[in-house]
Amino acid sequence: MELKFKRNFLSLAISSALSIGAPFVVAQEDVTGMEVETQSVAAERAEKMTESETAGIADGDVEEVVVTGSRLKRDTFSSIAPLQIIDTEGAREAGSIDTSSILQSSGAASGQQIDLTFSGFVLDNGPGASTVDLRGLGAGRTLVLVNGRRLAPAGVEGAPVAADLNLIPSSLVQQYDLLLDGASSIYGSDAVAGVTNIILKKDFDGVDFEVFGTSPSQANGEETTLSLSWGQNFDRGFVGMGVEHYKMNAVTLADRDWTNGCSRNYEVGTDGKIYSQDNFYNTVYGMDTSDGCAVGSLAGRVSVPFSGSIYYTPGVTNGGWNGFSESSMFGSIGVDGNGDGITDINFRDYDINGRDLFAHLFPEQERTSFMAFGEYTFEGDMNLTPFFEASYAKRENFINSGAYQLFPNVPATNPFNICNPDGIRGTDCGLAYDALLTNPNFAAQVQSLYGGTPEDFGLLVGAIGPASSLPIVSVYGDRTQANVEVAQMRFVTGLRGDLPMLNVGTLSDWTFELSGSITKSDGKSSRMGVRGDRLAQSLATTREDPNNPGSYICDPLPGEATCVPVDMYADSLYQGVVGDFATQAERDYLFDSRDFDTAYYQTIFSAYATGTVGTLPAGDVVVGIGAETRNDRIKSLPDDIARDGLFFGYFSDGGATGSKDTHEAFAEVEVPLLAGKFMAEELSANLSGRYTKDELYGGAWTNSAKLAYRPVESLLLRSTYGTSYRAPNLRENFLQNQTGFQNVADPCFIPEAAIDPISGGYNAALDTRAPEVLANCVASGVDPTTLENGGFNTYSVEVARGGNTELKEETSDSFTVGFSFEQPFFDDFDLTFGMTYWDIEIENSIIEPTPQFLVNDCYNNPNGTSAFCSLLSRDEDGFLDIIDGAFVNRDNEVARGIDYNLRYEQPVTLFGAALDLSANLNVTRTLQRELTYVADDGTPDVEYYTGTFGYPKWKGSAEFRVQYEDYRFTWTSRYIGSVEQADEYVDEFSDINDTNGTGFYSDACVGAVSGGVDCRDVGFADDYMVHSASLYYYGDTWTAGLGMSNVFDEEPPVVDGDEVTAINNTPIGYGYDLQGRTLFMNVQKNF
Repeated sequence: MELKFKRNFLSLAISSALSIGAPFVVAQEDVTGMEVETQSVAAERAEKMTESETAGIADGDVEEVVVTGSRLKRDTFSSIAPLQIIDTEGAREAGSIDTSSILQSSGAASGQQIDLTFSGFVLDNGPGASTVDLRGLGAGRTLVLVNGRRLAPAGVEGAPVAADLNLIPSSLVQQYDLLLDGASSIYGSDAVAGVTNIILKKDFDGVDFEVFGTSPSQANGEETTLSLSWGQNFDRGFVGMGVEHYKMNAVTLADRDWTNGCSRNYEVGTDGKIYSQDNFYNTVYGMDTSDGCAVGSLAGRVSVPFSGSIYYTPGVTNGGWNGFSESSMFGSIGVDGNGDGITDINFRDYDINGRDLFAHLFPEQERTSFMAFGEYTFEGDMNLTPFFEASYAKRENFINSGAYQLFPNVPATNPFNICNPDGIRGTDCGLAYDALLTNPNFAAQVQSLYGGTPEDFGLLVGAIGPASSLPIVSVYGDRTQANVEVAQMRFVTGLRGDLPMLNVGTLSDWTFELSGSITKSDGKSSRMGVRGDRLAQSLATTREDPNNPGSYICDPLPGEATCVPVDMYADSLYQGVVGDFATQAERDYLFDSRDFDTAYYQTIFSAYATGTVGTLPAGDVVVGIGAETRNDRIKSLPDDIARDGLFFGYFSDGGATGSKDTHEAFAEVEVPLLAGKFMAEELSANLSGRYTKDELYGGAWTNSAKLAYRPVESLLLRSTYGTSYRAPNLRENFLQNQTGFQNVADPCFIPEAAIDPISGGYNAALDTRAPEVLANCVASGVDPTTLENGGFNTYSVEVARGGNTELKEETSDSFTVGFSFEQPFFDDFDLTFGMTYWDIEIENSIIEPTPQFLVNDCYNNPNGTSAFCSLLSRDEDGFLDIIDGAFVNRDNEVARGIDYNLRYEQPVTLFGAALDLSANLNVTRTLQRELTYVADDGTPDVEYYTGTFGYPKWKGSAEFRVQYEDYRFTWTSRYIGSVEQADEYVDEFSDINDTNGTGFYSDACVGAVSGGVDCRDVGFADDYMVHSASLYYYGDTWTAGLGMSNVFDEEPPVVDGDEVTAINNTPIGYGYDLQGRTLFMNVQKNF
């Protein structure tokens, strides 16, 4: 498998290069690629400096810099720690300017990346947010900096935990530095997986104007970025400011070929072929499933006594209900009430799936950003330099998530209830049921299958009088549309300078910096939806007005002045599947706004000093010491509707309120041990340590040791080891009573296959559940042989989450070792190859377990000792009532892998033209990604992710450039290796009836016993590669570029949504391009 990857990836890159007639490209010497190889000590020896800067060095005027991964000043752009740099110029040439898309597609990003396609989900940062997750360890373990300083979380609803990348002014970014080892000893808590340092532009004079636009070949999704910046450098300082406006047009499901249509069953057969047409409902019930869509959330129906759901059939009925008909009965009979040989009801005619194509794949987004900065150095030997940075960004989103079901219980005496024989359109649902059973055509169907009619079996029920019923409809705009606004204001100020008074003895070159920063993030969201309490009140109290016969009235809720009678059986709610209330008055009464206001405050004060404490034969010993104090405070306030969960079937969110202080002291030293010796051109060590005092969790030490060894000038060997620390964040500590509803498969309910179709009783011979499952159900207080829900053991369960101040802190160990080799043998070209092995292990990792994980762990445990069973509560009927999905500490989390980096540069002459060629190759090999939880009895529960979606074993990018004078052609390729589910989650091959007793059911395959094949859901994807091409002109004051991303219009893979997070079979958050072929244009002008 691995050899196949190398052959395919490299051969494709080479063939792509040959296809345009030459090897690819370089840039000018001061421009790096979109992803640069891992940097290391003196590996880049100030390569990026211009001629004037180099001349300055020759004159002895060396400007010291601070490199991401260290607080020490040095005179080279170098770092012992593994550091990758993404140059925004190279990113533009590949068609990307947006911060989130650049970072989430980098080789270091893995796991599921939260982007705009998740706007319809319940997210930590709220709707419309995007975050970055390095090494797949979670966004909360990736520290985001701006210009080397911590960026506060931002979002809305609940308690945001991570920086929102959608607030970054992308066009004003100079580069992204990715520090890829544990860095808590340098940057403090949260830097477990690494650090993303976003470096904004400061090196410009005059006025810069830029426009960057994209236009997909398919409808909508256009992006436009406009930016204007001004800066001026003068003798003792500089000042600058910039403003950016970004807009993205919404993309609906209908706008992309891969999401237009519906969600399908997508299964692979034992013959290797793909099957997607639903054959269960076709074969068993005779329904037409030729459109290939899976049967999903059904609307346009009513659940009534005895029958179950009856479906809207205006003007006709196959039983005794007015305008409604039954679909199926007694296990496998599709009702054919009129005897025409066709089942009366086809579920696809009532399915929301495929009728919600107005839902957003990418929501509308608009962002405005402003930044300003400056500094001035006063005369004097201390060179006192006050400085400031100010920024403001605001994003606005409109989000449409499609259509949801609305299914209130209607009391028996409600005058609109179709099961109220005294109502305006009602009938006795017992007699209506009997009318179906005595329908001669249906009775003949039962006779043919079971040898007797329903009447023969004594199944008639007679009159039952008024009975409650449950309409199941979908109302356009109910809980699915949200307006979101998130703003962040940040101000940094400080004073830096020299400390000449310390230049005594061996001390020299000491500098200091004092700084403070204040950040406020404000988020507001507003979502319209049906008030469940008002709907229940109306349905419960509606009656005929005694003073106005034929009109209806109801009683208002306490504290409210009005109530509007609601007819849940009006034709308008059932027509077209996604419908609306019959009158505007009903909609106005029921619809309300769920509003949230979330504010996050962060204040940081920092002081540090750095300088030389002595000189060894190999060079200066540089030391840095400092202290930092930080206050984080959240005030996330819901209105009553959000807090109390007043929307029908929608989660409640108590928000979060709390704060805590963190105090830290740190030190760092870099020691040159050897230099210029035989087999020791360079040997240096960097040591750092930090003490962190968290207000709630006491103190903790973190440390780091780095070693760089250069036996010869061309070869660098290096290694790092560090410990990291992450105290629970404000969300994990202070989140209050957030509840929602999720579908959960409950193994304690009798499965459909074990229910006798006529008697409806339990048949143990047909039960394929494992003995430990049955035993664990009994131990939890329910009888798995009597607990029955009509065969439907998947249902909606309320899941509660909340903060926990009893959580333990996370600790981690990070180890890297690698080398960088720069070929010294030929002067005609430069070739550098590097490799880094990385290993991160986290103890007491904090997670939010999914409800299905908790259920599975409890009932599938062979020893019956799961610690999670106590988190599951059942009601008096045996249904799971609420699942406590609060944060818990897991025992261990591991991520290991290897980064490979290759860079090639060569000037050539072709047909008399001088060309500069260059190529960059970056590849990541994931070796191990797993989580381990140890039960109370010591039994380990390990989840393996290596090679699964988000964690491909191989992932990489290649960039090729050809430059001729001021023109540059760039070709970029991005690769994601094949992925598949972990073995424990792969379904067994089965058929629609589970003839082989596997416990799994196919939706699309009738099985080998019926002359077909057995199938299982597709939870895998083949290798994936996309390419971008561009041509840029770089003039003195003009830059213009035109290009195309996803040149070959590569579609994302297709999966079954039951196995992989997907929208209409399209996996989201895993790096696959969902926009398709896109043209982009870029123009910059300097005045």
